[in-house]
This record gives sequence, structure tokens and C-alpha cells, in this order.
Amino acid sequence: MGEIQVVAFRLGDEEFCLEISKVREIKEMMPITRVPNAPDFVEGVINLRGQITTVINLKKLLGYYDDGDLSNKKIIIAEVNGEIVGVIVDSVSDVITLTEDQIEQPPKTLASRVDMKAIKGIAKINNGERLLIMLDLDKLIGESF
Repeated sequence: MGEIQVVAFRLGDEEFCLEISKVREIKEMMPITRVPNAPDFVEGVINLRGQITTVINLKKLLGYYDDGDLSNKKIIIAEVNGEIVGVIVDSVSDVITLTEDQIEQPPKTLASRVDMKAIKGIAKINNGERLLIMLDLDKLIGESF
């Protein structure tokens, strides 16, 4: 049975996760330079050790309410389609090892209403008391540009 490690994070009251193999580091919020005419979900760019890196507000991209206050947020630095991108999240909670039997496909009833291609599955932790939505950043962000 295969195992996968994920980084769990919050957007509002919801918990999500990314495969740890896609995550490079987690940063405290830093100054972001706005870019004119960028899509609404692109907060701007940061200088990450000399590399200009696009920063995306995941709440805006997923259609969640965002109060605009970025001061206490975190930036997950991740690899998306071969490029390094910063992803703003509310908080990062932990690294979790999941087994294949803890991951289910989203219910088919959602598929007709929600763009499901960016959701890899839903992880059940503590006998289903905690649910994590597994995101595929390559599909989510790659198709947004």
C-alpha cells in the first residue's frame, strides 16, 4: 500500500493539502509588488533569493471570501508546471502521511457543480473526523493563466 506525504493548510474554515513533493518551503508574509493588469487572484511578485516569483492568492482563485488583510498569512513556495510560485494561505498546520485507503475521490454529485479537475481527492483523517481537500496546483494554477 502506497503512502503519500502532504502539507495541510487552511483557507478560512476549510482544510486543504498539497503533496509535499511539490512544496519547496513555507515563508512568512513578505512585501509583495503588485503587477498592473494581472488577474485578480495574482497578488503580485516577490524577490525570493534573487528570483522573481509570482504570488497567487489561493482564496481568490478558489472563489472564497478574502478580507484583503495579508499580514498574518503564509506563503507556500511550490513548484507548479516546472515553475516556482508562491501561494498565499491563511495558515499551515502540519505534515501528514496518508495511505491510499484514506483518500477518496470527490462525490460524483459535486462533479457537475464544481470544477473538479484541480481536486485530486479528499483525505479522511482520524476516522473521517478531519477532511482535507487535496489540490492539484498544476491543474488549478496552470489552467488559470
